[in-house]
Amino acid sequence: MTAQMKNARYVADFLSDHAMVERVHYLGHLPETDPTYGVYRRQCSAPGSVISFEVKGGEPAAFRFLNALRLVRLAVSLGGTESLAEHPASMTHADVPPADQHRMGIGAGMIRLSVGVEHFEDILTDVEQALEHV
Repeated sequence: MTAQMKNARYVADFLSDHAMVERVHYLGHLPETDPTYGVYRRQCSAPGSVISFEVKGGEPAAFRFLNALRLVRLAVSLGGTESLAEHPASMTHADVPPADQHRMGIGAGMIRLSVGVEHFEDILTDVEQALEHV
């Protein structure tokens, strides 16, 4: 978990600075002024390895990103030791009505990554080349 958490920090930082990424959702980036920060600090000892981010261009862009991944695998189940990615709107939350998805903050361009134990530079290289397809 420590290796995954450290890798996730690198990936979240990279995504936060990328021009094709609208927003990154990662506990390690949660500001102390956020109303949920206190809950996070009480319930978690670290930010973990799951990152959600929104690519510019909605679902078509998200699918181009996911289809371009080489190292990171597409999977509905997250949380293994390998890096995995999914599209919540069409996978894990496909049975949730679009209005409810929107209320929950799940957009058509959202991608969820479960960062694994691979070398962080390999993960970053894969994410970067996939973003070139967005």
